[in-house]
Amino acid sequence: MNPARTCLLGLLALPMAAQSTHFSGGAALIYGLDSYKKAVNNTTGLTLNLGYDTSVYKSGIPARVTFGASLMPGKERNGLKTSLTLFQLAGDILIETEVQGLRGVVGLSVNSYSAKFSGYESPAVFDADHHFPFRDAKGLKGGVRLGLEYSFSKRWSGQALLQATELAGRQRYDPLIRQGGINPAWLEFGARYRF
Repeated sequence: MNPARTCLLGLLALPMAAQSTHFSGGAALIYGLDSYKKAVNNTTGLTLNLGYDTSVYKSGIPARVTFGASLMPGKERNGLKTSLTLFQLAGDILIETEVQGLRGVVGLSVNSYSAKFSGYESPAVFDADHHFPFRDAKGLKGGVRLGLEYSFSKRWSGQALLQATELAGRQRYDPLIRQGGINPAWLEFGARYRF
């Protein structure tokens, strides 16, 4: 079964399974920064996630664990197109501020990318403009998250988040010259609904 379809089905089933207001679902639009554009030649994307609100072990500090899926479609450049799908497990600390309803978000993530390549690369070793930006995205990658969340009501909140993750470095046995290390960073603007 397709992993993206599995996540979407999980999102639809969550309201039936959740018996606690600790569960939430979120959706956000992605605005990619230069490093993101380097990977997919585009600045847009979409992310969906499921969250569980808790607290840091025996401290009472609010925290959230989320599992999300992001679609990062590419745009063609020089006959080549690279699109990414991201699965992410993240842990955030939610920091209360002096403004009622406003919290800071600071967290770390573990990321698994899959890449879809279309087009044909130039066989010329030094023609980086006609090579895919990276060869593969296999393995787990680290990431950081920083942002703000504002609660509009008991159930609804909005979120602005900056994320940066690892993706691909220079691969030792790759005979072609590529764009080099790529660590995508993007802004997310979205909403969260607490069940």
